[in-house]
Amino acid sequence: MKLLWTKDLQMNTVHVHDLCRAIWHLTKEGKVGDIYNIVDNSHTTQGMITEIVSRIFGIDYDYMGSIISNIAKITMTDVVEESNDKHMAPWSKACEADKITNTPLSPFIDQELLYNKHLHMESTKLINTGFTYEKPILTQEYLQEVLDDYISMGIFPTSLVNS
Repeated sequence: MKLLWTKDLQMNTVHVHDLCRAIWHLTKEGKVGDIYNIVDNSHTTQGMITEIVSRIFGIDYDYMGSIISNIAKITMTDVVEESNDKHMAPWSKACEADKITNTPLSPFIDQELLYNKHLHMESTKLINTGFTYEKPILTQEYLQEVLDDYISMGIFPTSLVNS
């Protein structure tokens, strides 16, 4: 798998468990009308996520780097179309083979998500309300837990999981 940009592209993550806890916490401790960032403090990068995903699914990966990625920006519509064409058909076949007829999951990617936009929010305001994270860092174990939940709910094809 070849990815745009580099391993250093910053991304925000939060475990669904902490997201739900934070929302509940803010109903009691938050100030009405205020905006709170609910993101963990693991300083997650594209490289961290890619490494975990590659271990779970047994995929090799590399990055195109900034020069090639900047050239791709010129024809980003074509790049996105090619990526979606490459991934949507196999996804549909895997869902069909595993008898998944309805799933909210999809490999479809929106063009906006492929631009080199570091998005690094912080959650100091949330933490200042007394909230603490129970799962503060993205780990392979936590991502595997979510994948296992998707499989048990019948919304992720088991045939795509590396045995």
